[in-house]
Amino acid sequence: MQFHPFQTLQGRFTLYLSILLIVVISILSYRAISMQQVLLKNAIVREGKALAESLAISCTNTMLYEEIGLVEEGGLLDNYISDLIERRDLDIVYAMILDPKGEVVAHNSLREVGQVYQDEVSLKALASWSTLIQDPSPHLLDISTPLAISTKRWGTLRIGFSLESLRRETASLLFKYILYTSLFILISIATIAILFGFITNPLKLLSREMDRVTTNEDLPSIRVDRRDEIGALQRSFYEMVKRIREGEKERERTQKNLLLTEKMVAIGKLTAGVAHEINNPLGGILNCIYHFKKGGQPIEKQIQYLDLMENGIKRIQKTVVNLLEYARNPNLEKTPTNFSSLIERTLSLLEFQIHKNQINVEQEILATLPEIRVDSDQMGQVLVNTLLNSIQAMPNGGAIKVSLKTADERLILTISDTGQGIPEEILPKVFDPFFTTKGEGQGTGLGLWLSQGIVERHGGMIQLFSQEGKGTTVEIQLPVS
Repeated sequence: MQFHPFQTLQGRFTLYLSILLIVVISILSYRAISMQQVLLKNAIVREGKALAESLAISCTNTMLYEEIGLVEEGGLLDNYISDLIERRDLDIVYAMILDPKGEVVAHNSLREVGQVYQDEVSLKALASWSTLIQDPSPHLLDISTPLAISTKRWGTLRIGFSLESLRRETASLLFKYILYTSLFILISIATIAILFGFITNPLKLLSREMDRVTTNEDLPSIRVDRRDEIGALQRSFYEMVKRIREGEKERERTQKNLLLTEKMVAIGKLTAGVAHEINNPLGGILNCIYHFKKGGQPIEKQIQYLDLMENGIKRIQKTVVNLLEYARNPNLEKTPTNFSSLIERTLSLLEFQIHKNQINVEQEILATLPEIRVDSDQMGQVLVNTLLNSIQAMPNGGAIKVSLKTADERLILTISDTGQGIPEEILPKVFDPFFTTKGEGQGTGLGLWLSQGIVERHGGMIQLFSQEGKGTTVEIQLPVS
């Protein structure tokens, strides 16, 4: 049997473990990258803060000296800003000095000098009396520090650092993590698949042995030397197969004995029926012979005895003919037959008994029915047997309904009566030979038995449904083709 790779135990285990590895490693990688990103940003913050605070000292001193007249205004602050921008070790976007009102005193872009900044970042920087770290955008870091001595404040120094290098570093780190993680997962999956193969291969071998054993071959002579759970499973399987084989042999012996017993029971039933149907007439014949030997009988009595002997012999002959009829299983002479016409002929044959018992016959036969190939004589015997049973079940009158239709390529004949019905406990025996619910001398009990054999030889089936006191229905199904 072929399986999809992910339907096998090895495939599913590898898949689930791979998913688990991917999830776990992804979580760990995300945390590691996040921590690394935080560390890199903290390093930039520390370096930028140190730079801003050290430059702030020089700028504060310069502004103080200019205020007291020790130094003339000569663009010293612009030089500080220019030198800062030219540094290559730091990715500085802008550098500026604002006075306490937010006006730009010095800027790396001369066009910004004299502008008044009132944005949120600038206002927070002007209001803070300590170094302040702000993130105006995801790719920009703003570090501001006051230019003040004690409560005297000349302005604020703001430096903007680009985080593009941090983004590039993070992207590079992410790529490396993805690459190394993918390689690790692939190697892990291959290793898991190989290692798990050592576990599943014995199971596959055991599965093949199971398939081979189910083909009724001899038990596999494989040496089981594993000491693990798989070895225990193999040993248990072989022991189970042995027990099944022994049980199968015992079942076959029991079945043969049951068949023999069933055959003996059937022979017993036949023998009992034959003995009953033959011994009674023979007893009457012997009695007549006894009176003939005794002599002195008048002519009328002798004629009566001869008639009784003739009837007894005919009864014996009829029983033997019925038995031979069923036993020899005669060949069928099938011809295309109009079954509705066959029913009409049978009803005409039984017209006297029907009127005598005051029975009303209702027919429900489709107008367009196909001809079917049957032995009309034998099927006529089936109809006679079935209708006679219905007539005899209604000695005080009643109704018989005959229905004929087709369904699923089968001709279905239903004969229902409103007679006495059959008790539930004896219903399973109605097709047994010599079983009858009629009185002494009213039937041999072979009618339904013979009818069942005829219908089955035509490839059909016969069923009987009955309720005591509500009547009986016989359904006969025959193949159309």
